[in-house]
Amino acid sequence: MVTLEELKAQLRIETDEEDGYLRGLLRMAEAAAADFCGQPFSEAPEPARLAVLLFAGYHYTHRESDDSAAYAAMKAAFQALLWPYRNPEALF
Repeated sequence: MVTLEELKAQLRIETDEEDGYLRGLLRMAEAAAADFCGQPFSEAPEPARLAVLLFAGYHYTHRESDDSAAYAAMKAAFQALLWPYRNPEALF
């Protein structure tokens, strides 16, 4: 859905030192998007890709701090981006 290179560009990371950690964040973000929508994305629409970048970027930036207001804003944007792609039959 989102490549490591796209996430690194989003976060302005130029080194390879954290690639393993970033791959884990991408897997977590993609799983969260699939779980929220009740379906995996084979060909993700752009809003879903942006939601994954947002989720992974938030967790990278705030990995050593707990900012509940920033988390709430990220979560609201994540859900708003993905809402049109939810599969209600798969959720209930």
